[in-house]
Amino acid sequence: MRWPTRFETWYCLCLLLFTLPPAMADESVADDSLVKTAFIYNFAKFTRWPLESWEDPKTPLNICTTGSDALVDKLNRLGQETIKGRPVTISRFAPGAPGKACHILYIASSEHRHFTRFIQQTRDAPVLTISEIRGFADSGGIIQLYHGQQRIRFKINLDVARSRGLSISARLLDLAELVETRVVP
Repeated sequence: MRWPTRFETWYCLCLLLFTLPPAMADESVADDSLVKTAFIYNFAKFTRWPLESWEDPKTPLNICTTGSDALVDKLNRLGQETIKGRPVTISRFAPGAPGKACHILYIASSEHRHFTRFIQQTRDAPVLTISEIRGFADSGGIIQLYHGQQRIRFKINLDVARSRGLSISARLLDLAELVETRVVP
């Protein structure tokens, strides 16, 4: 008997959570954050970065965070994972740091007044920007997590992703709400 891989386990968890009754899916903020962590794990699995994003085959996938909310704490769990054969590192994104130091940048809800500066700071680098901030994807961010129809959903700004050299799997795009850019990234 073959044991499921980590990816298969996370993927099945996400599929299961899409089909849970709303009362079970919304039981607590902690559960909500774990589901969103699983989403971010899968976003990384289904995104392709340009080859020049990696120094060598063992370069870690660096997930950076800025600000604070419940999800920032849960993302630390991904620091024990491997994605696409690369170890995952979690670090804080410091204002003024080069955007290319991160492969993924999660912008916490505490940064709702300043999130566009992080988008601008990373606009010339292949950084997958993710946030729960309302209007994030419409304002030049790439993936926005939100609650809709009593479930966690996500929007993807494909134009911005492509402009940064990122390629997002069609399987992921099929599950997303696609948005157009209102603000030039």
